[in-house]
Amino acid sequence: MTRTVALLGATGYTGRLTAAELERKGIPHRLGGRSKARLAAVPSTGERHLVDLADPSSLDGFLDGVDVLITCVGPFTELGMPVVEAAVRTGTPYVDSTGETAFMAEVYRRFRDAASAVVPACGFDYIPGDLGVAVAADALGRTPAEVDVVYAIRHAKPTRGTAHSAVGIITSMRPHLGRLVVRGEDGPVTAVQLPWGEELTVPLHLPTTQVRTGVAAPGWMTRVTEAIAPVAPYTAPATRLASPLLRRWADRRPEGPSDADRGRAEARTYSVARAGSDEVRVVVRMRDVYGLTARFLVGASQRLRGTGAMATAEALPARAFLDEMSYDDEGGALSWSVL
Repeated sequence: MTRTVALLGATGYTGRLTAAELERKGIPHRLGGRSKARLAAVPSTGERHLVDLADPSSLDGFLDGVDVLITCVGPFTELGMPVVEAAVRTGTPYVDSTGETAFMAEVYRRFRDAASAVVPACGFDYIPGDLGVAVAADALGRTPAEVDVVYAIRHAKPTRGTAHSAVGIITSMRPHLGRLVVRGEDGPVTAVQLPWGEELTVPLHLPTTQVRTGVAAPGWMTRVTEAIAPVAPYTAPATRLASPLLRRWADRRPEGPSDADRGRAEARTYSVARAGSDEVRVVVRMRDVYGLTARFLVGASQRLRGTGAMATAEALPARAFLDEMSYDDEGGALSWSVL
């Protein structure tokens, strides 16, 4: 059965892409935003609703009569919690595009026992890694002792919203840096170990597994990172002091990459599960990461199951979902395999 979608934050860069994806799929939906003029410009046949995030009744009215909420309103640490509260209050299943780990942690803490499904972090950053881990663990045949998730990203230009979210992540994280090496498709992949979202999501479905996450980088950079790792925890105060400058930098970013630049962005995730001498690796290959975020959000809105705040691997059937997302069109391209 097709679920009717309420799309909040429809006027932003990712929101417009998500509206276009809903149109392509023929999924009934309504659009929510703060600006009547900007809502009118969204490429969609959905109803337009002005929504005041500070007014619970406005949010509740927007959700009345729909089956599921997709929200792209960010930065989520500043604007996202009233939306989650409204979804839980009205019993509306919820998915979002956040990549902000502090927000994710708070959602998991507060709403783990909610009566409706609450599934944050359904974008290109974290769905491929988390679902890849679930597939790898299943193929391993037993609970992995450790998991590594590495993202390798090329040619990606952040949106203004992503830049603001990144500033929030940088200024709120407690850094623990290091060096990771995983076996990729064409040889070793070196990565800077960073606190990434799978450190939060994977323990929800594999609670006894040690999780390490990172971003691919040249070998020399990973060695430098490894050398400075002991002093990384002491850099947090300086990073917080730099927050105003970082936010001004984010403000000056363009709203998002051009269609041509967006289409050139590529990413791969390597999800590696180990137990003893056994290892299973899953790779997810992506082109157009923002287009795929829209595809993931729409797909998750139709496929999520269960109740409470969940990791994507708890709410979605990992293999089936990756298979459903595996095609090439104007919204991006995805393929995956077990190595």
